[in-house]
Amino acid sequence: MIQDDTRQTLKFISWVIGIVIIAFVASILIFYYAGSRSRGNDQKIAEIARTKTPIKNIQSYYHLDRGTSSYAITGTGKKGKRYYFVYLPNSKKAYLYPANKGVSETYIKNKFKSSHSDATINHINLGWYKGQAVWEVAYKKHNDNLGYTIYEFKDGNDISEVDNL
Repeated sequence: MIQDDTRQTLKFISWVIGIVIIAFVASILIFYYAGSRSRGNDQKIAEIARTKTPIKNIQSYYHLDRGTSSYAITGTGKKGKRYYFVYLPNSKKAYLYPANKGVSETYIKNKFKSSHSDATINHINLGWYKGQAVWEVAYKKHNDNLGYTIYEFKDGNDISEVDNL
């Protein structure tokens, strides 16, 4: 009688462990496949940038979707000159900007911090908005409200702000 109970307990524990392992593997696969599109787009934009532009070393990847899906990178050429590259996958258009034709991520970060001292930056993205290259700063305030500010790439002027989401 004790052996039969022990067998049932072991069988039950084996099933539970098996289900946990299957759930764990399934969750890993789901997260892997969920990110595969983004990884694929990063690889695609890197390939386009390396073959069609002077960019040879990529430093940062960005993605922005404010009505127009856009992917962007920052990188340097063979001689160390810095570039920004924005790609619009739906229209297959691409835009290359030398660093001296726009403002940097650091400049935008400092400008944002000087006017939003009560906010914490979640991320900064380079992308496309209303026909121009832009920087987007997404942030969180101390009261847990979210917001974002969009700055023109060329001169750093803010063109849109949404606060208290």
